[in-house]
Amino acid sequence: MPLLALAYTHEDLSAAQRIAAAVAPAVEFEHYAVGRANDGELLADLLRKNRLPVVLLVSDSLLTNPNAMLHGVDLLPADRRVLPVIIDAHRPGPEEGEVITVHTTLHDRSDITRYVSHWQDRYIELRRGGSDYPDAVGQHAFRNYLGKIRETSIGVEEVLERILTRQPVTDADLRGDAYAPLYRFAGTSLPDPGGDAGAEPFEPEPTETMQETLTEEPLQQHVRDWIAQAWEMSDAGKTPAALELLHHSLEHQPEELELHYQYALMLALAADRLPAARLEIDSLLDNDPHYPEALFLSGELYLAEQRYQEARDDWERLYDVQADYPELNQRLGLLLAERFPAESAEAAAYLRVACKQEDATAQVLYRYAELLAGPLQREEKAISMLYRAVHRDPDHAPAHYRLAVSQFDRGENGEARKHFLRAAELEPEYDTPANRRAFLGRVTPASGAMAASSPPPTTTGTATGDALVALKQNIADLEAMLAARTDPAPAAPPRPGEGKTVLLTGATSGIGLATARRLAPDGYRLIIAARRTERLEQLAEELRDAHGTETHLLTLDVADRERVGEAIAGLPEAWSNIDILLNNAGKAKGFDPIHTGDLDHWDEMIDVNLRGLLYVTRAVTPGMVARGTGTIVNVASTAGKEVYPNGNVYCATKHAVDALTYAMRLDLVQHGIRVGQICPAHVEETEFAVVRFDGDRERARIYEDFQPLRSSDVAETIHYMISRPAHVNIMDVVLQGTQQASSTVVDRSGRERFAPREEE
Repeated sequence: MPLLALAYTHEDLSAAQRIAAAVAPAVEFEHYAVGRANDGELLADLLRKNRLPVVLLVSDSLLTNPNAMLHGVDLLPADRRVLPVIIDAHRPGPEEGEVITVHTTLHDRSDITRYVSHWQDRYIELRRGGSDYPDAVGQHAFRNYLGKIRETSIGVEEVLERILTRQPVTDADLRGDAYAPLYRFAGTSLPDPGGDAGAEPFEPEPTETMQETLTEEPLQQHVRDWIAQAWEMSDAGKTPAALELLHHSLEHQPEELELHYQYALMLALAADRLPAARLEIDSLLDNDPHYPEALFLSGELYLAEQRYQEARDDWERLYDVQADYPELNQRLGLLLAERFPAESAEAAAYLRVACKQEDATAQVLYRYAELLAGPLQREEKAISMLYRAVHRDPDHAPAHYRLAVSQFDRGENGEARKHFLRAAELEPEYDTPANRRAFLGRVTPASGAMAASSPPPTTTGTATGDALVALKQNIADLEAMLAARTDPAPAAPPRPGEGKTVLLTGATSGIGLATARRLAPDGYRLIIAARRTERLEQLAEELRDAHGTETHLLTLDVADRERVGEAIAGLPEAWSNIDILLNNAGKAKGFDPIHTGDLDHWDEMIDVNLRGLLYVTRAVTPGMVARGTGTIVNVASTAGKEVYPNGNVYCATKHAVDALTYAMRLDLVQHGIRVGQICPAHVEETEFAVVRFDGDRERARIYEDFQPLRSSDVAETIHYMISRPAHVNIMDVVLQGTQQASSTVVDRSGRERFAPREEE
């Protein structure tokens, strides 16, 4: 059976499925699709992974998608067979259920000029508008996106010319000729109308509604019956038996993705077994990354785990697949508004679409109004949304109160008073002295209750301005009070490290162990790597019991090049995006002059301190570069700043780390990646001296007459380095104990004076 590559954008998924179904089983396709996400894969990169002949679905969606057009000439090299198929694009309209068809024309030079102008105009528009993101990460993402648009605008003309030279066929031509051009391109003959393969090619439903949809083959009736029966059992209170029925069904029909989805849905909704539902939905998405219902449920599960970035990622993938998925704009808009405040413009874009729906809730309207009144500075539009909110739900107290503040700002004191009284009636928390003074003019001295008969205030000038500022400041506090009242057990506030994944080498002793213990309370997810599995397991159990820390264990010798590459490449998907790399693994072996040094000791230090750091960094940094963010801290030493007698090779390796840190910073700065190092002097609570002297604990007793740094001191500094705001990179930190002035100058007059107190 001929095998072809089918390339398209996610927006053209239904057309791709229809075309593939029309020539099945005579022709088989491998599907390659891209969305519009700024950090999404390029179509050219996806197709570079094979040399199959390509059927390229050319629509307006593809021709205006930077992930499809960037490096587009690589899609059409002279030595590759490509059949362009011109199809129309279909997009959701502003009204519910509306589908807009954009006819794609690519016949001659005038069409090329039109699309070239589109890309040039887009680049100019972005440059003039600038970025809406104030933080460094957002600015970096915007610059990357602007660069993509610029590069696409430069190369798009050649891409379009190459498409035309391949003599594209239209979708209408394919259908009118019973898909014969596809069969010819695949090198096979049309099916015999008299044989089993002679069924008429699949055709879509009539397109009077301007919508091209794939009419999927219905599930076998008994599968539908299993699903219906299972939910009836669950609704009757027999959820365990219902789950057993679905599980049994999956054993007979493992290829039916709808069964997998319904099983995951029942685990989540009826059985409240969220971890099991997560495993099931992840397995489904491994088989079909674009399954809409699975993407939506996956986002809901991540939201329940307070893993907001993962929820956002799944819902944005769903948006690429099906932008009009029910409730998607609402869920994305609320998530961004509440958890990503720096991205108010994008949140507002989603909520604006959600608010156009007839069933838009009062809360959606209210949140959209908050964005309009706040960062977007569109007060008139905000008031309109607030009126819609209180009309939709007359008992929505926050909307009444926000309306009262807006009307007070406009001098409409009567209306302000009315909405304030309604808000206070619904939620007594709004009945504060400051609010009564502003909206009602006075407070009853004896009780502090509202004076209902008092007239609206007639303040002007500064007094009004001060009152307005006070009212606006009250909004967030009052909402927090309401949340506390309605939720007796509110979720703990997000910890600083939540959602961030750290890879820490040398994690089971010394500085590495202290660093793992310091990061755990802040909610970091830790990939802990070391050579001793038993110690890793003990540390993971300790952190989990003490702080609920998520850990992933890597039994790893960083000097083993092949193992390092395999370990990083083989990380589960949930652990593959490493935000912070702490290159801590290192060792000192021997303390001999150069002419009597142990060659095995030298090899060990070079392998671990230098090669190991390089191997791990090489395996991790491509992912950071692809995402345009990341932090790397190399644990070096003051031995990398100065040499001392008998320290020869150890000092050489740490000098190399010093040089590498600066070189890495130069290479990675353009990708938004922070690089720094920490250089401690003598540190106790480590195995450094014992290892250096090959287990001779008597020789290792080098700290008895002075107080050196502790491993926890170094861990605290590492924590400080990685927790700075995104625009701050701490390049180099040198730490010494107070009694140490250099590698060889140490005040050995005793420990008592500087011995740390227990509370430290």
